[in-house]
Amino acid sequence: MSDSRHFDVVVAGVGAMGSAALDHLAGRGARVLGLDPYEPPHGHGSSGGDTRLIRKAYYEHPDYVPLLERAYANWEALEADTGQALLHRCGIVYLGHSDAELLTGSMRSAGEHDLVLEPLDDAALAERCPGLRRPPDYLSLFEPEAGFLLCERAVAAQVRRARSRGATLRSGERLTGWRPDGAGVEVSSDRARYRAGALVLTLGSWSPRLLASLGIELEVTRQLLFWASSPGPGFALGESACWALQRPDQPGLFYGFPELPAELGARPGLKIAHHCAGESADPDAPRRAPQPAEFTALRAALAPFLPSLEGPPRDAQVCLYTNSGDGHFVVDVHPEHPRVVFGCGFSGHGFKFASVVGEVLADLALEGASPLPVGFLRRRP
Repeated sequence: MSDSRHFDVVVAGVGAMGSAALDHLAGRGARVLGLDPYEPPHGHGSSGGDTRLIRKAYYEHPDYVPLLERAYANWEALEADTGQALLHRCGIVYLGHSDAELLTGSMRSAGEHDLVLEPLDDAALAERCPGLRRPPDYLSLFEPEAGFLLCERAVAAQVRRARSRGATLRSGERLTGWRPDGAGVEVSSDRARYRAGALVLTLGSWSPRLLASLGIELEVTRQLLFWASSPGPGFALGESACWALQRPDQPGLFYGFPELPAELGARPGLKIAHHCAGESADPDAPRRAPQPAEFTALRAALAPFLPSLEGPPRDAQVCLYTNSGDGHFVVDVHPEHPRVVFGCGFSGHGFKFASVVGEVLADLALEGASPLPVGFLRRRP
């Protein structure tokens, strides 16, 4: 095999996590190759749709907070190096009943890690989110350090910096298999074979197929994103924060963003969505387009909170979640092949962590362990 097919590390899958891993590996001087069936960033996986929320008062579990602190620092470093504004701290308003996991979990993380989380009365809520209404039995909190990331721009920035550091990216090339080869790994694609010291698998919605032997519970689901017409003043960035709310009669969270200016590259309108497991999906099959009835159901669920939301959506998109059995990420070394590491099961809330997950994956690929606190994300057979 020629030298052009020998690498220190191959990264298979160059979405949010893979592009970050490619970038961190190249930044440490590794000779690294990225493989992806498409040209990143793209909308075929889980990283499309203009924006993703980012927050530190993590209701899912306090153990995520130190990783979020590192993720924020890494995003800021990426911004400084690339000149791209990627992380926008407009804050997030949280709404729920007093016993809602969104509120109780956020307060637990804020208390354990000394994070700012402000209770809002009606006047303060109107100042933070002028278009958002709070039903009488709901409480509201505000996290000022939270906000959103421009997701496609973030992936593109990670790829661009990785390339500037010497990484090779071969798009239009799909991983087909791998096998141990001496002290390293032989990696096969639909175009070539490569020899590498280590392999990083960040396959997104293709993980269930290629990691099936590990016995990790993973399900790929179809998720909907909608952009609604702005109901009027008070909804634009600079006037409104992001928001997330939990209804006691429906699963998951509903969330949304202020309307973004054209210079940020986002499509016009208010992006709104329901964070919960959708119908099962095949990443290689045509995706069922968003249906009018699905937007109608979302608008009805949000009516007590956004009563001025009217009309059909301006735009819609389908993305994919890869859900783990317990909703937590899985980041680990292969139990039988220590030169193979993987990250999967990001369950629709992983994008904000990409900048630190890439660092962890680089640690595991080059050193076999990471000093970052990721033990709770190890494989759970």
